[in-house]
Amino acid sequence: MKVAVIGSGLAGLTTAYLLRKEGVEVWLLEKSGKLGFHSHSVEVPESDVLKPDVAVASQSPGKGMSEGDEQWIVDVPMRGFQGGYYPLLLSLYRRLGLPVVSADYTFSFSSPLSTYFIHSGSSGLSIPSLPSNALSSPFALVHHVLTFLGVAICYLLLLVLSFMAWHDLLPSAISSPEFTLRGFTAHLSNFLARPITIPVIRYAPWTPLGETFEFFIAQIVLPLFSSVGTMTSADVWNLPVRVILEYVHKTLGTSHYHLARGHSAADVARLLSDPVREQGEGYVRLLTEIMGLKQDEEGGVRVVFRTEGGGDDEIMVDRVVLATQASVAHRLLKGFERDLRQAGLEKERRRIDRMKQALSSVRYRETIVVTHRDTSVLPGKANQRDLNFFLPTGSPSTKPSFAAVASKGTGKDTLRSGAVVPYFSVVTESDPVYTMATQVIQHPGGSSRGRAVLQTTNPVIPIDPRTVLSVSRLERALPLRRPRETLSALRPTLSRIYIAGSYAYPGIPLLEGCVGSAKLAVEAILRDRYPAEVEDSRATDGTDTVGSAAMQDENVHVGGVDWTRGRGGWVERVWTWRRRPGVWS
Repeated sequence: MKVAVIGSGLAGLTTAYLLRKEGVEVWLLEKSGKLGFHSHSVEVPESDVLKPDVAVASQSPGKGMSEGDEQWIVDVPMRGFQGGYYPLLLSLYRRLGLPVVSADYTFSFSSPLSTYFIHSGSSGLSIPSLPSNALSSPFALVHHVLTFLGVAICYLLLLVLSFMAWHDLLPSAISSPEFTLRGFTAHLSNFLARPITIPVIRYAPWTPLGETFEFFIAQIVLPLFSSVGTMTSADVWNLPVRVILEYVHKTLGTSHYHLARGHSAADVARLLSDPVREQGEGYVRLLTEIMGLKQDEEGGVRVVFRTEGGGDDEIMVDRVVLATQASVAHRLLKGFERDLRQAGLEKERRRIDRMKQALSSVRYRETIVVTHRDTSVLPGKANQRDLNFFLPTGSPSTKPSFAAVASKGTGKDTLRSGAVVPYFSVVTESDPVYTMATQVIQHPGGSSRGRAVLQTTNPVIPIDPRTVLSVSRLERALPLRRPRETLSALRPTLSRIYIAGSYAYPGIPLLEGCVGSAKLAVEAILRDRYPAEVEDSRATDGTDTVGSAAMQDENVHVGGVDWTRGRGGWVERVWTWRRRPGVWS
């Protein structure tokens, strides 16, 4: 069997790796000059050894520093992930021999006025911490203590509701898969404001829990998920609440993880692509633009592409996996559908048309990631944590109070090379509002070796161009509006085209979705093709070749990966057990 994998993000790399481990001949095609999973990574100059100007006791050590301290590679975007929601990714990393270390990140939450909440990590089980302004007066201290207690109560309530959602025990009023976070918040806050009615007099006394729950969702839950999914505030409000509840349930009590010192996304890309390269020259093709997919008379697919030198070429394969953005996959399928119509292959054409329609429903948001050393995007030193969230709430004219922002101009600052340092400016009420998330990444060799690097995702204030190391513009998929229908259309049986990508998997489109969709695509390819391959191989030498490991022995997992390793111990497995799969997981 011959398969072409188009796209070299984590989904494409994983697909190619698993197929090669099952004995399939694989081509990996990428438009850019680097493999996609680490194409935006930044190499920080080691000569820049200055006194640290970010006084943070950070749990976020720098990534990718070689043993000889020759280079410091910072992954772009952030490649950290939380246990519970990423079992397949953890299983894959362990199969590759990549060391993963835990880190209980701490968080700060700030508004244009001040830092209003500190989360000390360990899933809320650590010693509480209050913002620095809590000690400014007795009234401020009481206010922040009451806020903390209210948030703790709301968090416990959220855990209970998450457990109920996981096991389909939610009340009918809030159990619909389409029920949004906005509706959920309004419903619960109204109930908590007057939770009981006194008999006889039929009076429902007011409690502050309703307003506290609104604060908890709007000022803590919303920024967190806006950052996790790189969504606007409106996107989070319109998110089906069960997406959030299931995420909370699966990640309860788990740590954040990242690759150990000396390892980066470049190592992931190298290890996944090595089996493809080992086939020989030309199996990994960079700077290769896909021009179209053509139906072949013998039942295969011709992948037509433009080479690095500008000439056109093609390869003949049995199957194609599109591990690209949905818009690119849609364009390629549109041309392939025309070919199928002309060839009279109506059944296959209808399958491709369903896939094309499903791809058109996938929505994206632009994401900006700036790696820099401008500390003015952080709150005051006493409030700085590993991850610092800034939500530009209030009227559009409200300006952040962080130091040095006012002196930076109107957002038209440019790098000395002439490149714009972009940010999301909230000018009118209709402008999208993003949560700005800044991670503090300490030098792997300690503060004596160099200054910390900041990585800001979706900046909402200008960043000094003199401090900028890199600017990356990315697109991130949003959770599917109708996951059952869309995913069913993206996974046809007996097809020649397969889809892999973060959006082609239940839940929030993250790295787990890349690995999960790749695994499903490979399993489908082997399942669809396996009987004919086995029959052919047995007819010649009595042995099984392609797909035999995955198809014959259920205890041998596809690609030789034990996909259960990332699920944790028996406690985690019991906690995430459910009677039947959910809509979003």
